[in-house]
Amino acid sequence: MNNTELNKARAVYYGLFGSLFSYIKDEKQFDDIKNSLELLSQAPIDENSKVAFSNANEFLNSKGMKGLIEENNQIFYSPSTTFIPVTASFYNEERDDGQKRVEMTNIVLKSTFRKDGSVFKEAEDHVCFIFSFLQKIIEQDNSNIENQLVIDSFSKVLNTFIDEFISNVYNHEESDFYKNIAVILKVFISLERALLNIEQEKEHKVRKQHDIFHKQKKGFTKRAKRNFDEVTSL
Repeated sequence: MNNTELNKARAVYYGLFGSLFSYIKDEKQFDDIKNSLELLSQAPIDENSKVAFSNANEFLNSKGMKGLIEENNQIFYSPSTTFIPVTASFYNEERDDGQKRVEMTNIVLKSTFRKDGSVFKEAEDHVCFIFSFLQKIIEQDNSNIENQLVIDSFSKVLNTFIDEFISNVYNHEESDFYKNIAVILKVFISLERALLNIEQEKEHKVRKQHDIFHKQKKGFTKRAKRNFDEVTSL
């Protein structure tokens, strides 16, 4: 696989994650997600992601757009379930609109892209914006693996919190479809680190402040407890 082909696949992955962790609102977005999952599942990175792709596709085929939107809302927007932070600033500084937003904004300003506030109202260090920005940069410079804006976005911002974010998604009490997405994302991030020669960040300390956001949860079917690192240790 040459650089252009590799970057096309990387861009699809980043675009998929950018859509999945945003607010899913219409059929076109759902169709794009479904098509990307089906495309990437044809050449999974490893056996863990192969199984996760199969499970994710099965979920969408059986529960459709309604099932995806319901789970997306329960995990990322419902006040009755465990809160998952979605910005780099929160993971690094325990608040939104922190230094990581400034760093990501400065990286964006070095590119030809700008955030369209009428379409995307979240901060520049929001996980969805970072994924979407990386997708655009890779598509724009699709023959270059070592684009400096990609390296800076990944190493200085995304890499500082993505492992904890993935773990939060995987372990969320409402995570079914998204548990498989967490596995796919973890495998992909490990591949990106190897490709860009970036080491995994040291694990953040567990923050007691998160307990403030843990609302009383509604009842749910208990699933067998699994260690995330055992599911896909890389």
